[in-house]
Amino acid sequence: MKRKQWIYLISICVILLVTSACSNNKVTMEHIHGLGYTSDGKQILIPAHDGLVSYSDGKWENVDSPKNDYMGFQTVDNGFYSSGHPGPGSTLKNPIGIVKSSDLGKNLTKLGFESESDFHTMAVGYKTHAIYVINEQQNSKLNSAGLFYSTDEAKTWTKSAAAGLNEEPTALAVHPTDEKTIAMGTKSGLLISNDFGNRFEMLLPGLFITSVIFEENGELLIAGANNPNFIKINLTSKEKEEMKLPVLDNDDAVSYIAQNPKDANEIAVATFKKDIYLSKDLGLNWTKIADKGNGISSK
Repeated sequence: MKRKQWIYLISICVILLVTSACSNNKVTMEHIHGLGYTSDGKQILIPAHDGLVSYSDGKWENVDSPKNDYMGFQTVDNGFYSSGHPGPGSTLKNPIGIVKSSDLGKNLTKLGFESESDFHTMAVGYKTHAIYVINEQQNSKLNSAGLFYSTDEAKTWTKSAAAGLNEEPTALAVHPTDEKTIAMGTKSGLLISNDFGNRFEMLLPGLFITSVIFEENGELLIAGANNPNFIKINLTSKEKEEMKLPVLDNDDAVSYIAQNPKDANEIAVATFKKDIYLSKDLGLNWTKIADKGNGISSK
């Protein structure tokens, strides 16, 4: 074979290899079931139906861990807690109940409810690790539907009276350092409880809450349907402040919020249409890092 033909064939092979590598590095999220930062603040983690994906320093990657379908996903100061379903080839029972991991999901510690319950609405205190769940039906530890909490890694559970909670929750968050304080979003407003969810007080009546988180300082950051701004609330003074959200489609809204634990000015949001935005200046400017579930890498 002539030299020019060899060079041509080698060039084609190189192009195919590069194209394949780029294709393999592409991150596509079929679903978004949560949003959170690793404790060092360097990665944004997203459970995307077929395992975890991460965004760090302008680059998207699929996390090298079992491809479980995580639900109720919550990052904490030493890893994450989650519920959900096992991925292909997993030895976990379906559903997986409640699990935790300190190594990006490579190893999971089972905390209970395996093969019994999948908690879509679950929240965990960032430092206290107090777990709150909305239970949909009776199981071996929870004798009814309703709001339950555990402060001992799911060994024992207590049912909250939930006075004042009169409709299905749309969002749930636990205070990072006060295990008694939780925030509950509903279609009618934001509810706050300071006694393990036994009594709720309405703080934002009339707003359809789609997402809520506690900041590290204990203040609340809230997003609502058809609301162009975040609402920030100081629970001590009840003072409210509005912060800019990215411009969204009229039929879209923020589904998840995450704040960098090492930099309170950095905030990420995901939407129901699977768009993800990142701000490093408390919402003054936003960068789109995923479009309809497709990661946008800048590196």
